[in-house]
Amino acid sequence: MRSEAGQAAVEWTSGVLLVALALSAAAAFVPAVDGRSFGGFLAHSIVCAVHGDCAQRDDALRVAYGPGDAALVRRYAPNIVYEPGTHTLPIDFRRCQSHHCSDAPDDRSLEVSRSTRGGVPAAAFTHVARRGEETFLQYWFYYPDSPSTFLGSHALLKHLPGGDPADHRHDWEGYQVRVGPDGRALVRATSHHGYQGCKERQCKNRWIAWTGWTRVSMGSHAGHIPYRSEWLIGDGRRSAGRARRLAGYTPLYPGRDLEERTTSAAALELIPIETLDAGALGTDFGEITPPWRKEVYGDPVSDSTS
Repeated sequence: MRSEAGQAAVEWTSGVLLVALALSAAAAFVPAVDGRSFGGFLAHSIVCAVHGDCAQRDDALRVAYGPGDAALVRRYAPNIVYEPGTHTLPIDFRRCQSHHCSDAPDDRSLEVSRSTRGGVPAAAFTHVARRGEETFLQYWFYYPDSPSTFLGSHALLKHLPGGDPADHRHDWEGYQVRVGPDGRALVRATSHHGYQGCKERQCKNRWIAWTGWTRVSMGSHAGHIPYRSEWLIGDGRRSAGRARRLAGYTPLYPGRDLEERTTSAAALELIPIETLDAGALGTDFGEITPPWRKEVYGDPVSDSTS
């Protein structure tokens, strides 16, 4: 009995220490206590510590980039929030290219890191580039397809000869981080033949301050950084629409401002494109251009997504 009690005390103490270590580590990576990324980071830290594979999970990053850049890639990996109606997760195309192993429930309260069938992990393919004194971290998401969902248009357009022109197999979307020599980080996400900071028109092809989050649109998987634009209204001598001027942006965080399904950055499997073999790099994605053939892959300030 005394031996069992002693063993229980050791296990309890180890558990408390594990949680304390996870909490202290979380403070270095979470941009704000937003209710979702913090919880996901903590849960993932505990699970990988129990399994004993925390130190090994980013070995591929260290081999590809060295310890310094590998740490940057992990630090700035995005937490993902999904617009309601989105079922797919970004996955490793080498393991799966269908909804059968990429989908998870569309549950606004869910933090999800694996598909429902097959348990395929959410993944991002990474690339590190430099231009002058700036470091660019690229995260690329593969989805099995990209159906049109604008105002329910797919339900009608799919009956046209040749089908819905906006519906296609394979889809690559991206999230990019621009780290300056002073450590300041700006971000943007791919969206419909260009990039977005915030979701609104004034953020087209603009970089915006890093918050730790990117948001995925239903159907197309187009991205933007979740912000609310703040506007000031003029003195009333003109119409409100013409008198408005942009005052700034307020970040929106899941668990506080948004009640939508999420995938925490800590749970993302990060795969360096630099380590892919010739077979993977030669994968046929039809008319869709993979990241390593895009202009922005070599020129990280390009606004082209082709």
